[in-house]
Amino acid sequence: MSRTETVSPPVANALREIAEGTSAETGERFFDALVQYLAGATATKCAWVTEWHPDKRELHALSFWDGTRLIKDYRYAVAHSPCETVVEEKRLVHIPDRLIELYPKDDTLKTLGGVSYMGVPLLDTNGSVLGHLAALDDKPMDENDAAVSILHIFAGRAAAELRRLRRERALSERERKLARLFEGAMDAIIEFDADLRVTNFNPAAAKTFGKTASEAHGMQIGKFVSVNPPERLSGIIDDLDRKSEGERSLWILDKIEGISRTGNHFPAEATISRYETEGQTFYALVLRNILERIEAEERLRSLANETEYLRTEIEAIYGFDEIIGGSPALRSVLADVAKVADSDATVLITGETGTGKELIARAIHRRSGRADKPLITVNCAAISANLQESEFFGHEKGSFTGAVQRRDGRFKLANGGTIFLDEVGEMSLDLQAKLLRVLQDGEFEPVGSSHTLKVDVRIIAATNRDLLKMSDNGQFRSDLLYRLNVFPLHLPPLRERRDDVLILADMFARKLATKRRQHVLPITESMKQRLLKYEWPGNVRELQNVIERALITSVDGKTLNLDRALPELSPAPAGMPESVHGRGNERIMTSHDLKELERLNIVNALRLSAGRISGTGGAAALLGIPANTLASRMKSLKISKD
Repeated sequence: MSRTETVSPPVANALREIAEGTSAETGERFFDALVQYLAGATATKCAWVTEWHPDKRELHALSFWDGTRLIKDYRYAVAHSPCETVVEEKRLVHIPDRLIELYPKDDTLKTLGGVSYMGVPLLDTNGSVLGHLAALDDKPMDENDAAVSILHIFAGRAAAELRRLRRERALSERERKLARLFEGAMDAIIEFDADLRVTNFNPAAAKTFGKTASEAHGMQIGKFVSVNPPERLSGIIDDLDRKSEGERSLWILDKIEGISRTGNHFPAEATISRYETEGQTFYALVLRNILERIEAEERLRSLANETEYLRTEIEAIYGFDEIIGGSPALRSVLADVAKVADSDATVLITGETGTGKELIARAIHRRSGRADKPLITVNCAAISANLQESEFFGHEKGSFTGAVQRRDGRFKLANGGTIFLDEVGEMSLDLQAKLLRVLQDGEFEPVGSSHTLKVDVRIIAATNRDLLKMSDNGQFRSDLLYRLNVFPLHLPPLRERRDDVLILADMFARKLATKRRQHVLPITESMKQRLLKYEWPGNVRELQNVIERALITSVDGKTLNLDRALPELSPAPAGMPESVHGRGNERIMTSHDLKELERLNIVNALRLSAGRISGTGGAAALLGIPANTLASRMKSLKISKD
């Protein structure tokens, strides 16, 4: 409006009435005052201001004056009403007379006795319809500039208040959502100011740190969070301060710990963000205790390692379900197994290679009170000396070259159960000292760790070596030997339990035939005699391998071919008498004789394998022993593969 223009008295009065009547009001009371002043200024019966809900195609009255009173919560569908044109076409609609005739389906007009109507839309700053303002009279309403101007003035004020009200609602809803998020968050949320003093705590933080929001208020953030190095937190805050709006948040994934109510530190990861409100700077730290996650990952890793070990052990067992045999020597051993199984006594099983020491260890475990816990088997000769400690006790990540992740050792995996140390005589002296500590105190430290772990493990050890002689020579600790030898079990070699040779041979033949889906004929009398005459220096394992070779090389696929599979009968070592301290065909061999017999058997195996030790068809496979064990025996007996 230019300076030369004048305002008509009705419009000026309307402006003054609006200013005076609504200046102190907001919200619902503002709209109540507005419609009453509008009705008075336009000399009409009714006036109302509404909010438009396009999804329902309804107008909800913010205030409705029917000429005598204010009607609360009035709403109506716009279809077939003059208001529909106002909101659909976003323009002033003026109907001076005969209103009901023009909109016969609008029952509200009949109730109000409407004759004339004038309505104008309320628009948002982007041009969308917020609602509308209307006046209705029970007598004709002439269109004049003053009335139109008054309606537009009132509409402008109403639209401004409605916009303010909507933004206030949106803000309140966001605040409610934020409050619900803040209160219901599972992670601890700590708000603190530029002086690093706590200004708010959510319930999860109160639970984590053992303090209410009011108790924590004003305390330094360092009472609840430890960042290494301490000055790193200041650096993080400086980084946030330098970032532009919308980018003021950071992840803190390492070297941050929470401090519990007891003062203990726990591993954490966190996000930190910066924001400003009412001219003040605040920071929000969202902290998650990852101790349980680390422990869960630890348990999963431990279970995965245990599964790997157990799978290896299962694959290593050829198929013995029970110990087969009925000789007096074997029955005596089994009687001792029954006696010792229920106790937690340490057992030392001695005997030649291939006599079934691991099978006896499994029998002890199955009959013990630890049967529902794992039996972890370790072949000491199969692990290189520099890795033995890690295999037994585990290691931390980075504790040595190649330690790319943390790993549990066999003793931890066996916790609550049994560990079987096969070929314990091959253990290094350093490791023997650590094993002695486990036997005495049940404690050890993983490689690269300063934390002591306690375990409850029963130990069963086995060896084919003379530990007493090794102890005398300084190769085996005498104190460890006494600790291991609580309950000794000696397994007789197969040549001392010839009653079991034919039983075992028949069992191996049937199992192999089933596995290979073949039908094998019974062992003939001549075969039996050959099996009984052989000395079996490789014991049960060698017998198993001989039967398998006999079936593989069978001409007709049914008859065992012992001519190919069974080595020639070993001649007596040179200088050994046919009978020593015996009668008839009996012969007693000295330990020297047995060594010579073992040496000859290994030499024969090397000859048959063309000097190859490991792999399919190698000497170790022919003898039924691990390649590392064969290499160790060759070194001990001074045998060259060439």
